Amino acid sequence: MNAKRLFTHISLVIFMLVIATTGFSKEKFVKSKWTAQPPMIDGLDDDWSEDVLTTKKKLRVDYAVRNDAQNIYVLFVFKDPKFLSSINFTGITLYFNTEGKKKKDHGFHFTRKQVTADELIAYLEKKGEVLTEEQRQSIKAKPAYIVYMAEIAGKKGKEASETTQTPGSLRPAFKIKKKGEEVIYEFRVPLAKSETSPGGIGADPGHSIKVGFEWGGMTDELRKVMSASARAKSDLGVSREGKAQSQISTSRGQSRAPRPGRSSRAIPKKHSFWIDVKLAQNQ
Repeated sequence: MNAKRLFTHISLVIFMLVIATTGFSKEKFVKSKWTAQPPMIDGLDDDWSEDVLTTKKKLRVDYAVRNDAQNIYVLFVFKDPKFLSSINFTGITLYFNTEGKKKKDHGFHFTRKQVTADELIAYLEKKGEVLTEEQRQSIKAKPAYIVYMAEIAGKKGKEASETTQTPGSLRPAFKIKKKGEEVIYEFRVPLAKSETSPGGIGADPGHSIKVGFEWGGMTDELRKVMSASARAKSDLGVSREGKAQSQISTSRGQSRAPRPGRSSRAIPKKHSFWIDVKLAQNQ
């Protein structure tokens, strides 16, 4: 009898541990809202006026999720500019996991960049666009463009990122707009994974997924910018101090040697968090 009770107790403990460690948590699910009319991906929140936003208090970020049969849409609003960190250099990555785990195996890295005409042509062709000579010349008429890039990120995304997408196929997209002190990000990512949309999440309406957000921190580009800025400030400080010291003479006939300025550069913070999303079904 004691052995039977012990077995029952152990089984109960194991069951509770499984429940406690499962990837998805019903209490923390963000319910995606079914949308019959896809929102315009323009960085404006006008299409989301009827949605209830969820807040990440620690980072002062509001967000909402929608989906239809083809795509998931995410509204991501920075309420406090200080939490943008170095997002202008790093961009922002959205990770998607269909197993309820915080794995960075598959996602999309979204960046806004200024590119030359030749770089834009190369980017469009990589995405599957077939440009005529007239279109090429039209693009080359301007020296630079602002491009909103969406590149597949993560281990499982490497093979898909090297696959040229079929023109007109579903593609991830995003836009950014500033509204007062708020900075609004709006995203679209295809749900289904197929030959024409290799970067799809691999989830259907009604399924549950984990979504991770990551931005900030350092990049090689940002490191170079900060180093150049620090050198310029240091050189300016030495020049000013040397000029001031040359104008000061002491009764002892001595002057202080100039000391190079010290940079107090702060390393930009990297921010990240995950949410559980229950995709909506058409009713």
